[in-house]
Amino acid sequence: MTFKDPASYTDLTQGRIKHIDFRIGVNFATRILDIEATYQLQEPVRGSLYLDSFKIDLKKAHSDGRELEWEFDARDEVLGERLHLKGLENASTFTLNFQTSSEARALQWLTASQTAGGVYPFLFSQCQAIHARSVFPCQDTPSVRFTYSAEVEVPQGLVAAMAAEQVEVQAGSGQTFFKFRMPQPIPSYLFALAVGNLAFRELGPRTGVYAEPETVEAAAWEFAENETKIVEAEKLLGPYLWGRYDLVILPPSFPYGGMENPRLTFLTPTAIIGTRAYTALITHELAHAWTGNLVTNATWQDFWLNEGWTTYAEVRITEVLEGKEVTDLHAVYDEKRLLEVMERMGMDSPYTCLKLPNEKDADQFTTIIPYYKGCYFLQECEYAIGRERFDAFVQKYMARFQFQSLTTEAFLDFLKAELPEVFEKVNVQRWIYEPGLPDERRRPTSRLYEEVKRVLADYQRGIKPTREQLQNWHRYQILSFLQGLPRKLSLEDCQYFEDILELEKRNDVAFFYYFYLIAIASGYQSILPDLERFMEKIGRMLYVLPIVRLMAETEWTRGVIRPLFERVRNRHHQITVNQMEEILKKAGL
Repeated sequence: MTFKDPASYTDLTQGRIKHIDFRIGVNFATRILDIEATYQLQEPVRGSLYLDSFKIDLKKAHSDGRELEWEFDARDEVLGERLHLKGLENASTFTLNFQTSSEARALQWLTASQTAGGVYPFLFSQCQAIHARSVFPCQDTPSVRFTYSAEVEVPQGLVAAMAAEQVEVQAGSGQTFFKFRMPQPIPSYLFALAVGNLAFRELGPRTGVYAEPETVEAAAWEFAENETKIVEAEKLLGPYLWGRYDLVILPPSFPYGGMENPRLTFLTPTAIIGTRAYTALITHELAHAWTGNLVTNATWQDFWLNEGWTTYAEVRITEVLEGKEVTDLHAVYDEKRLLEVMERMGMDSPYTCLKLPNEKDADQFTTIIPYYKGCYFLQECEYAIGRERFDAFVQKYMARFQFQSLTTEAFLDFLKAELPEVFEKVNVQRWIYEPGLPDERRRPTSRLYEEVKRVLADYQRGIKPTREQLQNWHRYQILSFLQGLPRKLSLEDCQYFEDILELEKRNDVAFFYYFYLIAIASGYQSILPDLERFMEKIGRMLYVLPIVRLMAETEWTRGVIRPLFERVRNRHHQITVNQMEEILKKAGL
């Protein structure tokens, strides 16, 4: 089926990219990449080929020894520029020579002072959703998959890591050359590169971790169970087809918890808390090796096919590794988060549908709604026919569509062909195409959450919890408690909870996040210096964007947030900066 991705200039009737060979020079002084890329097409193309680009400085385009005509013939603030290659004359290969811009949306260049070590600079990419086009001209839609090879030249002393197999390292005069290959076809948003002072530790036969030397040992301990996670994931989802599964711990400005780049998950350093209590994040990113990377949404309107499936798989794997009591607790907490987001957006908002609106700005889709509403839909399907039959369906789905991209409609066709009873017992139309949440869904319950509810009820009656009561709680019990507190507290109670929660000792960014939201709403002004340090050192959008939004809405912080944003903007990824700027503009700041 031919369809148009609204987030891309790609015209699939012209042809598809099959393979790209990259030669990449990394220049920290100018903050640009010098790239030569040779493209192979699935079939010879005659006439025009449209490629997505964003502020690419194209120097030359040629094919079979002759120069190609080209122009940027369309421009859009979101989509970037359409690169129009002309007169291909049945060519199946062509080469582009170009440089990226210092404003490339996918690339973050960090000074030495912004890293853990403070001596070497750092570069990392973040191409999801539509930012690969700022690294190289491409058909920047998840419906097009290609293999690639890359030779990356970096200053001596630095290490390049890619979401690909490293095949060779050569030392040069002042430079080091790293060679990679990705034999499995990927969509452009899964192209990934990191360069920095990186050390490596082996975790298991297929697993390891890259990080700055200052954090690599802590990271190796935190994620030592990754090999066990792969084994459990394979039982549910089928064979792991990507070879290795490594991590790279990025500097704090990384805008996400994790990014599921194949073979090499990019991970926030906030996941290292010294207790292994936050490794469900790894379970999620690992599950993406199947649900997202192996079977991919064809457009960003179908984002739930990536994230809903991955959240479902995360829950199933976590149930095996940590027990059903823990996953039940997660479920209650996550449902409350989901309802909060939906209510803020409006229960009738089209952004609460699983099939998302036909819009070009795919970054607008990065809420938790596709994750949890998608997961709940799949759980309803499982309940309808039983786990044994649904597990057989999961395996068949992964095998049938591996290394393919598909739409929601194609998935539903497959579901109906394999499990027609689901459509008799589950209101599929309501789940996928209508806003909000169906009333008839199963609601999560949790014994561990009931304990939290009792403590919250006591607090409403004026009985405060003690430090000892909270000491041995599961992480998600504490999160549920913070989630359940009134949004506004007395200044005395703010001080009390700051003390008994021992935030600094626990070193959990999610705890700080919830407490800061309460402190802002409550007018607890003594927290401001700590809040400013948090905004400077934490780059994860899940935490910083709600804080920016609340500060812009709250009288005592409204005059603070714009100057604070200007002070810290260089510490954040461009994706995060753009989102912050949008919030402030909407608030009239």
